[in-house]
Amino acid sequence: MSASASPSTISQYLKQRLHKLKIYGVSDLMQHIDTFKETMGDSVNVKIDGFNNLSILLCSLPPLLTALTCHMERVDASLRFPHERWPEVISMKPRAFLYHNFLKNEECEHLISLAKPNMVRSIVSNATTGVQGVSSARTSTGSFISRGHDKIVEEIENRISEFTFLPVENGEGLRVIHYEVGQKFDPHFDGLGRIATFLMYLSDVDEGGETVFPMSSSGLSVSPKKGDAVLFWNNRPDGSQDPSSLHAGRPVIKGNKWASTKLFHFQEFKYPYHNTQQ
Repeated sequence: MSASASPSTISQYLKQRLHKLKIYGVSDLMQHIDTFKETMGDSVNVKIDGFNNLSILLCSLPPLLTALTCHMERVDASLRFPHERWPEVISMKPRAFLYHNFLKNEECEHLISLAKPNMVRSIVSNATTGVQGVSSARTSTGSFISRGHDKIVEEIENRISEFTFLPVENGEGLRVIHYEVGQKFDPHFDGLGRIATFLMYLSDVDEGGETVFPMSSSGLSVSPKKGDAVLFWNNRPDGSQDPSSLHAGRPVIKGNKWASTKLFHFQEFKYPYHNTQQ
């Protein structure tokens, strides 16, 4: 590029080049950094929309690294790919993260299609006796998909593990849940040794159906968006239950809500959950 080009022209040129740099794996990290240096060239002093070179580099790195090094919510939309996956810290009490565009549309539809033939009334466990049964506190239907059920399920589970740093074998199988108009899940803890919950939204909801945390420090409420996922920790780092992880699914007012959860334990999970245990 000509040295006489205006800063705005250089900025636009670099945006177009850097837009193609976003990577998702870590194997080609050093090659990525070399390409970044080559792209920036002698324009090392040019800022793009207020971001310096280091900020732009960090925000082009894989999700595993950007989750630790880059506040992605501050990055201009023009520096993101359409439908790219990126993490956002949404709460510290409870510790919760929102993964934008975690699932592809076809992955959402695949999980729904697997679950539909086996949907049953969701049940809950009595907090005192442990006895399971249907309850007015939870009015959804659900279906269980075993771990590694097929290639697509396996890919989703591996991606969950990659993004959360939680081993696949520590997680239960996927549960697909369906809420029709008026259906909900009252405030509850996931409990039973489950240290973390990974909740994926398989559909948009016209109105209602938010996941809310009534004991959170900021009145946390997450609206369902197809493809997005939420990770929240049910336990504190010392292993004790986190009271702020109390959560609920608000009633669907208009439309349908499809979601899927994967629940994680401290150690490898081996208990054979059955399809009736939703």
